[in-house]
Amino acid sequence: MELYLGLISGTSADGIDAVLIDFAEEPFKVVAQHSFPYPMDIRREILAMAQPALHEGDHRIDRLGHLDHQLGSLFADAARQLCNIANVDLAHLNAIGSHGQTVRHRPQSKQKFSLQIADPNVIAFETGVITIADFRRMDIAAGGQGAPLVPLFHQALLGDSRINRVILNLGGIANITWLPKNQGPVMGFDTGPANALCDYWIEKHKGEAFDANGDWAASGTFSHELLKHMSADPYFILPAPKSTGREYFDAQWLEQKLKGADRVGAADVQATLVELSARTIAEQVKRLPDDCDEVLVCGGGAHNSYMMQRLGHHLHDQTEVKPLQNLSVDSDFIEAATFAWLAKQRLAGNKLDYRTVTGASRPLLMGNIFQAG
Repeated sequence: MELYLGLISGTSADGIDAVLIDFAEEPFKVVAQHSFPYPMDIRREILAMAQPALHEGDHRIDRLGHLDHQLGSLFADAARQLCNIANVDLAHLNAIGSHGQTVRHRPQSKQKFSLQIADPNVIAFETGVITIADFRRMDIAAGGQGAPLVPLFHQALLGDSRINRVILNLGGIANITWLPKNQGPVMGFDTGPANALCDYWIEKHKGEAFDANGDWAASGTFSHELLKHMSADPYFILPAPKSTGREYFDAQWLEQKLKGADRVGAADVQATLVELSARTIAEQVKRLPDDCDEVLVCGGGAHNSYMMQRLGHHLHDQTEVKPLQNLSVDSDFIEAATFAWLAKQRLAGNKLDYRTVTGASRPLLMGNIFQAG
């Protein structure tokens, strides 16, 4: 066996996705996969830490350090629990690949940076397993955006010489991977918000963590005027490579856009947010180098039937939109599987070429190695 365990907590910060993969088989075999929800107090602290305007003077460095260590322990525990589920001894793992939890992503700054926490030293020490982490900062040092990192795994898993394919991940932020049939350059970038703003809005008004099936959004009617105002944000017309995060498309961004929109009902705002995501995604798919034959959707938004309906409406004359299914890895765990794959590449010493994805200046060794002590 050649066992690698991938860990990630995404933009929605609802928990840790973990997947255990055996790369000795071709194609690789998923041994186990599971999602471990955060305790509510931890999730609240992550979301607060990710908001630039909140608690800036409230011993913020101390809070960041404490949370970094806490998440390291939670990630280590997720690795242990997944191995218990799979009846696999931790000692049999080649390595753990941990993305961690992003708390700030500033790829457009003059001194750009991206910060992920969940201390890999803690993961390595508490599991006794070599841990590969800190995947983004070398890419940024080389002039890249540091994100998205999943497109090369998408290419290895889903590239097809017969069709032009887009892989669309609908997490808190939406990102796409362009896989051309002519084996041309792979592209990948964040299109803008997917679930993050919708989740914030329904939690504020209904106390629910997410809009199941998009039912609340579907009960409203989107506002053309509000949609036009939101769509005018300059991020949407930036050329790739580009990436963004919760610290940009956040509660403050939405509340600012809603000023003067008092007559738009809460359900109508939710419908407008779904429409914003669907339209901006569709517009950026249509600007790709060639016509797209199909869009395969993964991430939490793939379970939002109203979001899927609106995407299909905007792309119907160009491409088929459907959930990503029938893979060796559950589509909800593709990002976690990516970091198992990236850990394998790092231990093998393979440089990865993200130049057409992130804008990095050259192929790089991605991730740092943290020994088990």
